[in-house]
Amino acid sequence: MIQNGVEHVERFARYVDADRIVPVMIDCPATRHSPGRVTQGGPIHIVVPTGANGADFVGLFAGLLLDVRETPDFITAVWKKLCLNSAGAVSAVLLEPAGIVHHAAVADVLRDIVRECIAVGRARGAVLGDEIAEEIVDRMRRGPRDASNSMLADRRAGRPMEIDARNGVIVRYGREHGIPTPVNALMVAMLEAVDR
Repeated sequence: MIQNGVEHVERFARYVDADRIVPVMIDCPATRHSPGRVTQGGPIHIVVPTGANGADFVGLFAGLLLDVRETPDFITAVWKKLCLNSAGAVSAVLLEPAGIVHHAAVADVLRDIVRECIAVGRARGAVLGDEIAEEIVDRMRRGPRDASNSMLADRRAGRPMEIDARNGVIVRYGREHGIPTPVNALMVAMLEAVDR
């Protein structure tokens, strides 16, 4: 099962013994243009927690041209990825690809979304620097203007979006830790209103 977010073990522990679950962070920049037509925008990085299960998982990819590795700080890896994924909500709301980040006010909204994610991630134990928000905006500005994230692709195709896994979790954990997340809450409200 592939899903975005930071709650891999929590979501599946009721069905499978938690000791058998290997949470995985996948960074595969790709855009689906049509059925059977996908372009990959960069290398694939896969990260798992350090341990026996993680090592076994990494071994499955031995000899392949993929960056698959273990990390002793998996929580930071998944929250850093969530920082990037959470920013994609803006494209899904506006029905515009990544090039929308060249609009200065939209870039400010993206930064605010990511800053909220950073604050909540830190409260959950992730080590996240303040510079991540600007790095994400810069990365999007350097990338193709027509790049689409999975949430935008899902909305365009009329599929359910991963709202809770990408922005809702920030709001939920923010509430738990007493951290305001008004911009993520706005994204969740707008996306839930149009989710099919």
